[in-house]
Amino acid sequence: MKWNNWHLILILFVIITSCHRSKNTIPESMLSGEVVIAADEALMPLMKAELAVFQVFYKYSTVDCKFLSEYDAINLLLQEKTRLAIVARPLNQKENDFLKSKQIFPESIPLAYDAVALIVQQGNQPISINIGQIAKIMSGSITNWNQLNVEGKSGPIQLVFDAEASGVTRYMNEKLSLNNKISGDIKFAGDSRKVIEMVTASPNAIGFIGFNWLSEFENMQVQETLTKVSFVAVSATVSTVSQPTSYLPSVSSIYNNTYPLIRKVYAIYTDPSASLAKGFLAHLTSERGQKIIYRCGLKPENDFQRLISIKKE
Repeated sequence: MKWNNWHLILILFVIITSCHRSKNTIPESMLSGEVVIAADEALMPLMKAELAVFQVFYKYSTVDCKFLSEYDAINLLLQEKTRLAIVARPLNQKENDFLKSKQIFPESIPLAYDAVALIVQQGNQPISINIGQIAKIMSGSITNWNQLNVEGKSGPIQLVFDAEASGVTRYMNEKLSLNNKISGDIKFAGDSRKVIEMVTASPNAIGFIGFNWLSEFENMQVQETLTKVSFVAVSATVSTVSQPTSYLPSVSSIYNNTYPLIRKVYAIYTDPSASLAKGFLAHLTSERGQKIIYRCGLKPENDFQRLISIKKE
């Protein structure tokens, strides 16, 4: 009887040890293991869609994506705290040179085309503005809705961005050549979800967000959000002589390059080894990963036109 008790203990010990060992011996490879990557928070819905599919197919992989400002995501890469960052710009020359000085040779790989969407509280009349007016609003030259001749609207214009160091803020600065001199009534909400909440609560606000937050029109959550906010149509023409054609952000206006505020999404990669980060990057650039981008309402870098048809406005 005494021997049987020890025998039972030994069996239990072997089982527990085996289970513990098998859990901790998942090989680090392109399709298994654990990795930390970084992404601009303005790209969160797109990245979550990609991560969900990847981890369904590769159940022994754990990809921990840190959603940060664009500035912080790139800084993690420069500090070698991650080997993969998803942002809306390639590395600049200074950043490339810094990494190369450490014998790290980065790649900036285009993945998709997103856009910066302007949103206002639902219930307003359809609003159309041009790039020149947006520049004047962001530089403080236009401060009141009555300066835009929008029917039924007056009062001070409030600008709402996700964060000062975000890719959305940087893109608008560069697109409009504002030299980081945004002026007027500006709020930094903290993240894209809070931008939507602030615009929902304020009839005079214009919010700036990554289009991918609202691009998947078949998503129930997106449909609910679009009962609270609506898009502003934007024209690239500044002329006041004739009424310019304005465009809403959509998969077709991105494909046709008619929406004026289109931005490219990049994967910045710094690890040449066969790591899980490289496996996830391979997924993003694969046919499956690129189709996910299209299903999210964006334009993939690799255009599988034989497999998809562009939706009409």
